[in-house]
Amino acid sequence: METRISATGPRRNNNARASSAGLRIVSILFAVLSCFGRDSYAQVQTGVGVDRVPQLVNSVVIMPYITGSYNQFSGKAYPEPAKGLGFGGGLTFDLTDTGKSGFMFDFAFQDMRGAAQNGSCVIPGLGGVPLSDSNIQSADAYHYWQYVLFEPFWKFQGAKKNGYLLLGLSFGYAVLSETVSTPATGPSQYTMWSGSSYGNQFRLDIRAGIGVKLADIGKHQLVFEARAGYPIFGAINSNYVSSCSSGDVGGWRIITLQGNLGLRL
Repeated sequence: METRISATGPRRNNNARASSAGLRIVSILFAVLSCFGRDSYAQVQTGVGVDRVPQLVNSVVIMPYITGSYNQFSGKAYPEPAKGLGFGGGLTFDLTDTGKSGFMFDFAFQDMRGAAQNGSCVIPGLGGVPLSDSNIQSADAYHYWQYVLFEPFWKFQGAKKNGYLLLGLSFGYAVLSETVSTPATGPSQYTMWSGSSYGNQFRLDIRAGIGVKLADIGKHQLVFEARAGYPIFGAINSNYVSSCSSGDVGGWRIITLQGNLGLRL
C-alpha cells in the first residue's frame, strides 16, 4: 500500500505560493549578484598610475534570461508517463575571456510540470473518497515540480564568438513537488511529496547545451540557448510502491529540455 499525504476540498494555492516564493528568491539573487558583477567590472577599470586590484578572473559578463521548457515524466510510480510545458528564468555569470573557453554559472528558477490522461488514481478513504468505495478509480494526473537551481558549466567557445557549447551540472532544491489526481467524478486527491519518505527534495542533473548569438542590441548581445537535462536522482525514490500501478515498485524522473532567451550585459 502506498503512503500518501492528502487533502480534501478546493484546489489549494500551493502552486501560486511556491511560484511567488521561488521568484522572490530569484529576484533577491539577481539584485545581490548584479551588485557583485558591477563591483568586479569597476575594479578592472583602473586609472593610469593606480595600482590594479588583483582579480581572480579578467572579466564577468552577466546575462539575465527567461526560460521555456518541455518536461517528460516517466517511471513506475504512476501508470502513465506525463508531459508538459514549464517556465522559469535565471541569471548567468560568464567568467570566460572573449573567444576562449572557460567557466560560467547560473542561479535559476525552473517550473517543471506535466499531465497525463488516466495517469493516476484516487484511493478509497483518502482525500474525501468514501472508504465504502472499494474500487480504486482511475484519474487524470497533474504533476507540479518547481526548483531553485545552481548550475556550473564549462563553456567551449571558438574565436568567431557567434556560438558556444555547454557541459555541466544542475543542482536543484524543490520548492514545490505535488501531484493532483482528478477523477471523472468526485473530489481530487493531492499528494505532497515534499517531506515524505519517497520524495527527493534535491535534484542533480547532467546538463548540456548550445548557445547562439541572435543579434546585437546596442552594445549588448541577444542570445538563445538550448539546454537538455538528464536526472541522476529521480523526483520520487525508486523504492516507492504504487497502488495505481498494480503494486509496481519504482520511481519517477523528469527529463527537461529548455530554451533560454537572454541579453548579455
